[in-house]
Amino acid sequence: LYNLAFVRNCHRWFAAGYGRLKAHSFSTAQEPAITGELVRAMKEARLQSDAPTWMIRMYVADDPPVNAPGRLGKQRRRVDIEFERSERGFTFHFHCEAKRLYRGDSVGEYLGKEGLGMFLAGEYARDENVGGMLGYVQSDGMAEWMARLEAALANGHAKYTVTSDGAFEVAALLPDLPQIHRSKHERLAVGRPILIFHTLLVFANSDST
Repeated sequence: LYNLAFVRNCHRWFAAGYGRLKAHSFSTAQEPAITGELVRAMKEARLQSDAPTWMIRMYVADDPPVNAPGRLGKQRRRVDIEFERSERGFTFHFHCEAKRLYRGDSVGEYLGKEGLGMFLAGEYARDENVGGMLGYVQSDGMAEWMARLEAALANGHAKYTVTSDGAFEVAALLPDLPQIHRSKHERLAVGRPILIFHTLLVFANSDST
């Protein structure tokens, strides 16, 4: 339950940062540029005098290296966004990988080896039970991309090791972010499943959702 509350606050922070951006101005921007500005805006939100206590106690980083077995130094993978919350004796991390949704093969990239596959292989969130995927919508509408992701995961049930109870569905995390979905996947390299939260943020010239 504490972990779920932490993940919910991560998404509240996403919403706070996203709300500070002129999203349409990133309609053709590359993923690192969008991620960098999103994290910058999130850090700005944290510095406001009315920032909630939970936000002040959390940390967010853009493109940090991730420790994983067999990878040292510069060989370590770099996750797009990492949240951290520490308490005496334990630390929670929430890793998020971001992909642009803007062309025909975007779903393949989002779910592929360098996207969702990083979680399935245990490169990201190896010691955690949750992870996040961000989709930066730069064309079409949010509903279309959600439908494409749902269809791809359903048709690739075995390929993406979706668990029997882990079908792509709406995640009731935040009422003001209804675009959050979830799916659950086995991780053979880790030995236990992972719950993935999928969040789409619109960066197109117009929101057709």
